[in-house]
Order: sequence, then structure tokens, then C-alpha cells
Amino acid sequence: MNEKTNLRNTVYKGIQKDILTGKYSVDSIINERELIEKYGISKSPIRDALIELCNDGILVSIPRYGYKIVYYSKEYYQNIVDFRLLVEPAQLEKYWDRLTDDDILELEKLHIEGTKNQDRDNIELYWKSNSEFHLKLASFYHDEFFYETLKKALNRQMVAFAQFYWGHWDRSIFSLYTEQHEDMIKFLKDRNKEMAIEELKIDIISFIKM
Repeated sequence: MNEKTNLRNTVYKGIQKDILTGKYSVDSIINERELIEKYGISKSPIRDALIELCNDGILVSIPRYGYKIVYYSKEYYQNIVDFRLLVEPAQLEKYWDRLTDDDILELEKLHIEGTKNQDRDNIELYWKSNSEFHLKLASFYHDEFFYETLKKALNRQMVAFAQFYWGHWDRSIFSLYTEQHEDMIKFLKDRNKEMAIEELKIDIISFIKM
């Protein structure tokens, strides 16, 4: 990965973090000049990050003005959850036989690293570790289209999540999510497909109970 790519990723993740933590609202205007000053880098990686954020449905470009966060309604948020509930369990069932013991151990390691010694009040860490868990599981299917589709869905869910649930964040949610993923890993290890699928459904649905 070259330096330009690293800089683009840094800006991308930084803007994503600022959205999730409420620094940017749907009324905020994000412009290149401010980002150049903030990150102390050239325009090129800044622009690349902004284009990628637009492609991922997180920002929208307003010519000669700047960038704004895409507004997603609560109905849209519900539609994302419904989509995930329909597709993710079906993919797990479809590709069940592709999961290896090493895959499951890798998923468990990711979960442990993502949750140990974490600040339970930190919504950013919660969203990051939760998204990485689901994307890691999806990566084991070797279905590139599904992986990219899920990634985009999670990005858009993140924006809607920040808009509607930021003020309702509860540290107990982190513990609930941790227990759900631990149970899912246990069912994967036991090769209990039915229970693993059901636990995955419970985990996805939990997003609309906050």
C-alpha cells in the first residue's frame, strides 16, 4: 500500500469517525480546505477519500459548496436491517461448508481483540468492532459481490445509526453485542448451523432495539 493510499484511508476513517461520534451532523458542510488544514496533507488524497465516501453512500457532493452527510430516514434504516436479516443468514447457510476451523479461530481472535479492554461508552469502538466481525465472517464465503454489498450496507447503516441512535447510546449494548458474538462463535465451533444462523438473526435485529 503506497503513501497516497495510506493518507486517503486515514482521511476516510477520520471523517467516518467524526460522523459516527456526532462531530458532523446532517447540516454540516465538509470542504476540502478545512480537511487539508486538519490533516496537513495535499488535496489529492483528501479528494480521493471524499470521492470514496460519496461512492459508499456516506457523503454527497454539492458542486462549488462542499460535501454533506447523506440523510437516511428511519424507514431507510429499518430497510437496511431488513435487508441484512434476509441476506446474511441466507449466505451463512449457503456457504456453511466453506467455513474452516481456521476461519472460525480467526473470527474469534478478531472478536477478542475488538472487545478486550474497550471503553464500553465508546460508540465508535462498538461500531468498528461489530462491522469488522460481520465483514470478516462474510470474507470466508469468498463471494466478492456479497462482501462489497454488505460493506456498503454497513456504511449506510452507520450514518443512519449516528443520526438516530447517538443520543440513546447505552453501555449495556456493548455487553449485549459481545455476548451475541461469543454465542455465535460457540455455535460455529460446534458446527451447529441452525443455532449459528438464529444467533446471527438476533444480532442483526438488536440494531433496531436501541
